[in-house]
Amino acid sequence: MKLPTKVRRPSASMVIATTALVLAAGGAGAFAQSQINGKNLVNKSVTNAKMANKAVNNRVLAPNSVLASTLAPGAISTVLRYEVLNVPTGTTANVFARCNSGEDVVGGGFGGINPTSWIGQGNPQAHVSFSRPATADGQAPTNGRVPVGWNVGVVNESNQVVQASSYVVCLRA
Repeated sequence: MKLPTKVRRPSASMVIATTALVLAAGGAGAFAQSQINGKNLVNKSVTNAKMANKAVNNRVLAPNSVLASTLAPGAISTVLRYEVLNVPTGTTANVFARCNSGEDVVGGGFGGINPTSWIGQGNPQAHVSFSRPATADGQAPTNGRVPVGWNVGVVNESNQVVQASSYVVCLRA
């Protein structure tokens, strides 16, 4: 049995209804998006719960748009964390100070090697071989890896145990 092959044209009312549906579904959202800006928003109407994770970052913020004077007191702070290690004579060691989870590394260094004595001929010393930001495995961050702490390499060529320290400045938000 052969079915009829004649296709009926849609009625004018069907064309209008379909057009209205398409405009309501896509056109209204696009129109609203083009009309809403920061001037239309009520203060505190967009909460963290309404924002996508990581929607606001340094790529979408205008330079100097977030200043210390515009942040709530205590919204961002820094904390100094440190690690101290005894390094036996004739050895090398890494002293690694780490930020806590949720904190970002903003700087670091070493606080010295104790005890110290005059460096001269026949008087070997302990010294720092490197001081750098480091990933969780203690390595220098490369290829976009994010540092989690500060690593200090210490070489103890002295004739006594020395105490070495590393510190990291962490940003808390």
